[in-house]
Amino acid sequence: MKHRILSTLVIWLMVIVLPGVLPYHIGEFLIIAVFGMGTLVELIDLTRRAGRPVNQPIAMVGFAVLLLGVMVFKPVTLPPFSILTICFAGIIIACLLLSPIGSFSDIAPPTLATALIVGIPMATAVLLIQEHSLALCVWVVAVAKFGDVGALLFGMSFGKHHMAPALSPKKTWEGLAGGVLTSVAVSVAYAWFFRDYLPEGLTLLHAGWMALPIVICGVLADLAESAYKREAKVKDSGNSIPGIGGFLDLTDSFLLAIPVGYFLIWVFVY
Repeated sequence: MKHRILSTLVIWLMVIVLPGVLPYHIGEFLIIAVFGMGTLVELIDLTRRAGRPVNQPIAMVGFAVLLLGVMVFKPVTLPPFSILTICFAGIIIACLLLSPIGSFSDIAPPTLATALIVGIPMATAVLLIQEHSLALCVWVVAVAKFGDVGALLFGMSFGKHHMAPALSPKKTWEGLAGGVLTSVAVSVAYAWFFRDYLPEGLTLLHAGWMALPIVICGVLADLAESAYKREAKVKDSGNSIPGIGGFLDLTDSFLLAIPVGYFLIWVFVY
């Protein structure tokens, strides 16, 4: 637990310090790129361990093109969907040309899936920063991650009823309830303390109820990662972050929480 807390503090320190030190969103984009690529590599490894072939170079290039595309081109210059479609087509074409004869249908789907499962949420985080602000992106991240923290602490203290024992034996309904309460509290507190840096449409009421779908999607993404690890027969996605595990063990909840948060912000805040 000590290593987990220390790693969490160091990561949050990076999130706070780097954007202030490096200009033009370079700090934010660097964090997203490093953690995104680390997540992708671990997801590829889990997919391969589960017996599904992935062309790692193609998946990594596709991810990099998608991420760099949304970083370099603002949405008014080149719509993100057009970048996504080019990445989709490029990955399929590369798999078609580079896969051994008779293996295209085995390699293309998991290669495309790994690149987009990680690429879309990381690209969405970039769009949140470009179109709105870093503060709004951090709000979505905080809501998702503090849900994990609350679920862990409440689950350890009060957990009795298992939520999904086949996928994650330690997750309980009591932990989920604690995670939701923690996320709502953090969301409202964040919206209050940083109200000068957030859009006026993100009222305390909006911050409270919007935390619910974000944290629930975070939990579902966490369960999806557990399913990957079960099939790969491993406990953690990696060991690069002391006390937490791998990059995917840290970012798993973002894979659904950030896209859903982006959608909610566009529909209900702006």
